[in-house]
Parts: sequence; C-alpha cells; structure tokens
Amino acid sequence: MLFKLVLRFLLLAGLCAPLASGELWLRNALAANSGRIVFTSRRDGNNEIYVMDADGGNQENLTNHPAYDGDPDWSPDGTKIAFVSGRDGNRRAQIYVMDADGRNVIRLTDGRGGKGDPDWSPDGRKIAFSVSDGEDYIAVMDANGRKREKLEGDAMCPSWSPDGKQIAFVYGEIYVVGVGGRGRKRVTHDSARKWSPSISPDGRRIAYMAEHKGFYHIYVADSDGKNLKRLTHNEENHWGPAWSPDGRKMAYWIWDGILEGKLHGTIHLMDADGRYIKQFSDDRNARDYQPDISPLGLAVSPASGTTTTWGRLKTLKPNPR
Repeated sequence: MLFKLVLRFLLLAGLCAPLASGELWLRNALAANSGRIVFTSRRDGNNEIYVMDADGGNQENLTNHPAYDGDPDWSPDGTKIAFVSGRDGNRRAQIYVMDADGRNVIRLTDGRGGKGDPDWSPDGRKIAFSVSDGEDYIAVMDANGRKREKLEGDAMCPSWSPDGKQIAFVYGEIYVVGVGGRGRKRVTHDSARKWSPSISPDGRRIAYMAEHKGFYHIYVADSDGKNLKRLTHNEENHWGPAWSPDGRKMAYWIWDGILEGKLHGTIHLMDADGRYIKQFSDDRNARDYQPDISPLGLAVSPASGTTTTWGRLKTLKPNPR
C-alpha cells in the first residue's frame, strides 16, 4: 500500500555562428556551466530546481518559488534550462525556460491541460513534452514556444534520438515514432509497467525503468527490444535512466520511500552494464531527484580512484509533486 501511495505521489507530479561578441558570450557561459548538475529537490518541503558542481558542492536554488518547480532539462548548448512549473496562477503545470543562472524565466505553454517531461531536440531548436488534457499525448514546439504540434496520441515521456529523427515514448510499453509522426514501432512486449525511455547516444540501445516484483528497476535493450538486461537489483525503486554522451555510464535516482517521516530520494551513477560507481546526494537527508548534467562534461571519481569524464544526462521523467 505504501509503495502505491508513493508511486501516485511521484506520478502526479535536452549551432555555431561566425566569431562575434555574441559567440564570445556563449563560450563564456558554456565554460561557466561545464559539468554542473541541475536537479529537483524537496529538501525544504517544496519542489525547487537546484544546480550544483560535479562534486556536489556550491548548491544553489535557481527557482526559489512557492509553486511546484521540477523536471529540469539542460539545452544542448548548456545556456538554458527547460522545466515544469505551476507558477503564474496555473492550476496545472506548464513548460517554462530560464537561463542557466535562473534568470529570465519565460513561460512557453498555456491553455488546456497539464504539461510535463520537456526534452530538447539535439539541435536545440525544438522541445518535445507530454500533455494531459483528457487525453495523454506528446507535442513538439519550437524552443521559443511557437508552432506547437501534436505528435503522438496515447504517449508520455518523450526522449529524442541522437540524430533527431525519432522520439521514444511510453504508453504502457516502450515505442518509437518518427519526428513527422510516422512509423510508430513497439519496442517492448511484456506486461510490466514501464517509464522513462532513453535512447543511447549511438542509437543502438534503449534504457528504461520497469516494475519487477513490486519495485521499479532499470533495464536496457537493443533498439529493437532484443538482448534485454536488468541493471539494478536491490529492493528499492530505481527511476529514470540517463545515458552519458559516450554511452558508457548512466545516472538515475532511487526513491526509496519514507525516511524519518519524509520522502527520500538520492541521485546515483553506474556503468552502462550495471556496475555501481557513485552516489551524488546526501544519504539520509536527501530529497533529490530528476538530475540533468550540463552537456559539456562531468568528472567524477568512483571508488577505484579513476576519474571518469562524461557529459549530459537526460532528464528523469516521473514528477514528484
């Protein structure tokens, strides 16, 4: 019963020009944000978006707003963050974008229904997102919020392929569809409930989370669904796999229920074959989830002492509210 309550709580709830002064500003912004981690936290009792250095230091609240803020996703150039919020008097969450330092917040969506799961296209020109307004579907819009189009009905949790030609999504099972809305293909074929598909950087594999004996675990399969492998095994709920750009690592978060009267979440890192590497969040007081890493690189030191350099981690999909 507790697990079902926690799950319900969770579900309510990624271009260069010729050298000029504008490009110099862009380079400086990219350097400043290299390796920083954006994530959602309920540490103060309200969902806020934070950033921190790759080692967990210099944590800063970017949103600091009484409304729900969550599900952050770095733009591919590292200068913007798309996120979900209930601010501006919206009764249902909408998609916003802000600068990497939290300034210049702009609302991109409005109208009927709640919006969620923002995901930047690889070229940074579009954002895919989920809509729930009596029907669950995926829409795509320009990065400035214009030219919004419905892409796929009966769909949630969009994830762009690295070539920008397909979007993976979930509706019970994992599917992919062409960006033009054609060629819908089913990838998985079992009865387990699934979430958070994420296509590997080389396009050959898909990671996702699926229920197994009362807990959610992270799985990986070939892009056609073959060679399925479960990567996590302990009796906790593992959410939202996210590939490193080289395809060798995955980040995820564990939402392991209630600790000392509070919902408890921690952010972790493992090899793509499931070998555990590192925990980012504080162990006992953490209420952290939905990490996304700046696309320009992250250096972490696993237990072996070897430094691993890697980059962007896709946003983690279920939205704690």
